[in-house]
Amino acid sequence: MTVKYKWVAERLELMIEKNIQDGIHKLPSEQELCTKYHVSRQTIRMALGLLEEKSFIVRKQGSGSFLTGHSSRPQGNVIGILISSDQEYIYPGVIHDIQNTLSEHGFTGQVFTTGNSISREREILLQLLKNPLRGIIAEGCKSALPNPNLDLYRRLVKKGCQIVFLYNYYPALTGCLFIKDDNYSGSALLVRHLAAQGHTAIGGIFKSDDMQGIERYQGFTETLRDLELPVSDHSICWYGSRDLDRLLHGKDTRFLKEMAAESLSSCTAVVCYNDIIAYYLVDELQSAGCRLPEDMAVAAFDHTYFSSSNILAVTTLSHEPHEMGTKAAEAVIKKLSGLPVSSQETRWKLNLKESTQTDR
Repeated sequence: MTVKYKWVAERLELMIEKNIQDGIHKLPSEQELCTKYHVSRQTIRMALGLLEEKSFIVRKQGSGSFLTGHSSRPQGNVIGILISSDQEYIYPGVIHDIQNTLSEHGFTGQVFTTGNSISREREILLQLLKNPLRGIIAEGCKSALPNPNLDLYRRLVKKGCQIVFLYNYYPALTGCLFIKDDNYSGSALLVRHLAAQGHTAIGGIFKSDDMQGIERYQGFTETLRDLELPVSDHSICWYGSRDLDRLLHGKDTRFLKEMAAESLSSCTAVVCYNDIIAYYLVDELQSAGCRLPEDMAVAAFDHTYFSSSNILAVTTLSHEPHEMGTKAAEAVIKKLSGLPVSSQETRWKLNLKESTQTDR
């Protein structure tokens, strides 16, 4: 029987691999396995116990044996992480949270950096198509724009790759899950806070080529409308990925200097796309002789090391620690295990700092 149960376990590992590829997440019943392999129920139970020890299945009394999503092939337990950067801003922390959660469940993450470049994204996807991974967590590139790489994502899906998008998604790519911020309500939270402080001339700075920027703009303008405050095209500013790259790697703040001098000159408050923009804008405003926060209140999305400067601490929005990366990893694990999972929008919380604390 000792030899038999190991033999059965080997056959079941092959069955698990095929079931994974076919999207089947449960093994046949013990009785069905007894009939299939012509062995006793005790032999089947010993084989299932061995598979459970290897974390290939989990047995639920009265329900049967369910696949955990783990593969007997080491490469089969690797999850791709396509993300803008692995060294800057929020990304090292997010990657760490994804890797930790995957590791806790027996999976490994492999990071691919896109630089928010559509051409680099295509190179990575073509590479992955040669040896498709079981799952991918992907941050879309320039997600506010039509993307020419959806054909490759569709080919990966056809090969059984489970895809979960992080922070944004491609609306034209149907059927894929996403874990993202509730950007509309985040803008509403900031605008309502500034309005409660007595501000009526509120400007905004948004990123033009990412979905988050469009959603934050929508929440910003519609909340101003709902509060019966003016929505001024002149006071709404846009920047793109190239501007951000020049800012981060060349300290080129010319676009912010222009915004501060022209579009925001008639405003008493501004909502920034993130705290990177707020950090450099504060410096430009002070250089232009603006008193902060008396002349200009500043509020921003995200709460990183950029939200505190030598000039003043900025009112920001944040999530619970480790929330986004952990949720994305859990979502792809559930997909691989055949468990029900749905897309999620994560709510923001307001962190009040001195940059908006003025009496008007």
